[in-house]
Amino acid sequence: MNSTLAGSVERPARAGGADWITALAFRPRKESWVAASPEGFHKLFRASDDPVRDWLDPACTATAAREYADMQLLHRAAADVCLPVRRDHACIVYPYLSGPDLRATLRTRGGGGVEGAAGLAAAMRVLAHVHTTREDLSCYAAKAYPASSYLPPDLDVLRRIAARPRRLCLEGFEVRNFRYDRRRDAWCFFDPQAISLGVAENDVARFIVSLLMVNWGHGGGLRIWTAFDANALLAAYERAAGDTLDATLLAYFTHESIAMRRHFAERALGGLRGTARLLGRPYLANYFRQLDHWAHQHEF
Repeated sequence: MNSTLAGSVERPARAGGADWITALAFRPRKESWVAASPEGFHKLFRASDDPVRDWLDPACTATAAREYADMQLLHRAAADVCLPVRRDHACIVYPYLSGPDLRATLRTRGGGGVEGAAGLAAAMRVLAHVHTTREDLSCYAAKAYPASSYLPPDLDVLRRIAARPRRLCLEGFEVRNFRYDRRRDAWCFFDPQAISLGVAENDVARFIVSLLMVNWGHGGGLRIWTAFDANALLAAYERAAGDTLDATLLAYFTHESIAMRRHFAERALGGLRGTARLLGRPYLANYFRQLDHWAHQHEF
């Protein structure tokens, strides 16, 4: 999407009713419907098995309005955040990002080479600019530490969290949510998911763990992905943000992010049956054993 596009607007329902939804053949995802057209990428928030109903659903519309406003704010903070073209009730239209996603790029031979390294550097710049925005953030709730944590913090960690300034904390700040746009020649961030006010180290650690898990799951591998320099990433973030990260908090949030990932992996495994569940158990145990080892070896 063109970052100079200033005509990002909210529009009323189309005069022709909902025929355009059927024409686009929206495909279901867990929390949304998606479709592509010459206009761009359409994301319609989902509450049922009927996209036409969801288009005008008040709850879906409210969720779309929230994301629409979030993405505009994030784009003002960092130009490489994907700016919505428009919103029509519960449907947001985004520009179509033409290139590969960063996760797929990093999984190629050599860790994505120059392209992969450029994507990681761009991610650190985006995060630093979002964290240092001067926008009014009073509409966002403070992240509840330790109630929202998957690993109980000790008193020193709680003291350090209390001492750190609050930044926009993006639960979706992961490697899979960056895609290259050939028209802009830039890596663009999308899908921030839930946003709250937290500490910078939370987002940085979450991103690092998402890198370690580039090979996780279907089509991946048995080994964690380590073809990156964590210290170089941290240095790139600190240069762009003009701030120094707390090493103790980075170590804690790395372990906490791994604990969160393990929680959801165990829950997903519990929903499997037969051979998939039988093979999934040793795969999960082996992968998270490697993650724990890496985290203990890299205390920053």
